[in-house]
Amino acid sequence: MSFNSQRIRRMRRLARDPEVRELEGLFVVEGPRLVEESIGAGLEIDEVILPEDELDHDLIEVLSQEKIQFHLVARKIFEGLTTLRNPQPAIASVNQHGIELGSLVEKKGLLVVLSGVSDPGNCGNLIRTAEAFGASGVLFHGGVDPYNPKVVRSSAGSFFRTRFTVIDEEFPYEKLFEELKKSDYRFVATSPSGGIAPENVADNAQIAVILGNEPRGLPKEIEALCDEIVTVPIENTVESLNVATAGAVVLYGIKRSRI
Repeated sequence: MSFNSQRIRRMRRLARDPEVRELEGLFVVEGPRLVEESIGAGLEIDEVILPEDELDHDLIEVLSQEKIQFHLVARKIFEGLTTLRNPQPAIASVNQHGIELGSLVEKKGLLVVLSGVSDPGNCGNLIRTAEAFGASGVLFHGGVDPYNPKVVRSSAGSFFRTRFTVIDEEFPYEKLFEELKKSDYRFVATSPSGGIAPENVADNAQIAVILGNEPRGLPKEIEALCDEIVTVPIENTVESLNVATAGAVVLYGIKRSRI
């Protein structure tokens, strides 16, 4: 396969361009372990590219058994595909697996709403945290593209198993809240100050925890629409917590209150 082949160019663009990912309905998974996890999660794999000097890699046996299309290319060409500084010897294009909002809220429980979370590392960590604490799903409202390769890597495989919906940031929050209220959700906003402790959130089967943009937090108009405000108590010497850390503490506190 030549460096300028159509497959090579497409994989490169999928790894770097969110518009191409949306158009193709695909996203990129990098590294043998994560490729195997995506297969194990039942996702539909489009194709896999590996460096030709990795012929003895266990992943090739898995791909052959699952009858998944794969291609071998020169190491130099492969390293031009990956977004990693230290390339892992596999990159796959995988069909996107987000679901509609109606399907997301059919499964009652703890919903994590990421409102304008813009850092892909934070986003991936929050997906992993959501799965760890038994959230029924994640709702992305604006912010980073959830199919960004760094989001996928940071979630450590949770992204493949988590039920999620992507809502355009232009979709009004009032309308979104109306839709969630139809499924009896209560809304809990996170704020650096002025709220109750996470473990004091009312025990309600349908709770939507809303986490905001890293530097700005949640707008006051969104807080005003919520039933409760939650604050993680920290020492006065610390201004605030990273959104991924705060989200983990909040979800842990809510989970403990239900035990």
